[in-house]
Amino acid sequence: MTKKMTSVLFAFLFLVTLIALSSPAFGQCEKNADSQIVADIYANIKSDKGLASQISHINVVSSSGAVKLQGWANDQSSYDKVNDIALKTTCVKLVNVNGFAETPPPAGDSMRSGGGAGCASGTKPCGDICIPEGDACNLGGFMTKGAMIFRFDTNFFLGLTAPDNSCG
Repeated sequence: MTKKMTSVLFAFLFLVTLIALSSPAFGQCEKNADSQIVADIYANIKSDKGLASQISHINVVSSSGAVKLQGWANDQSSYDKVNDIALKTTCVKLVNVNGFAETPPPAGDSMRSGGGAGCASGTKPCGDICIPEGDACNLGGFMTKGAMIFRFDTNFFLGLTAPDNSCG
């Protein structure tokens, strides 16, 4: 009986190991910080010549792998590219584009942070856009070269790190 249980246990452990090795993302996303997802998306936006100039009106927020895009793109093609970048970023589970427009809002619109009316009550400026008060503005560090971000490690120690493209 003991030999049989030991054999079953080893077979189970072997199977779990094979599954883990065959799936490179296995366990990585649980360790991946949302700040890394945001950094990866901004890095891809900055590396695209057509999108880099639009970064001041695209805010990216991530919570448990759910990404929210806020602001606007200059045209439908740019909108599609930004959405595609977010969807294809490692560890992203879903992308919410409800606050992300395909074209710029008119001058003086409450979605714009500068000029005209400014940000509406309950919102705050974030680059060229207005975002809800409770949302993080992640534009600041990504509008300049060599951006540095704050990131919590798995023990919740705050550290300063340069964004990279790894997932873990």
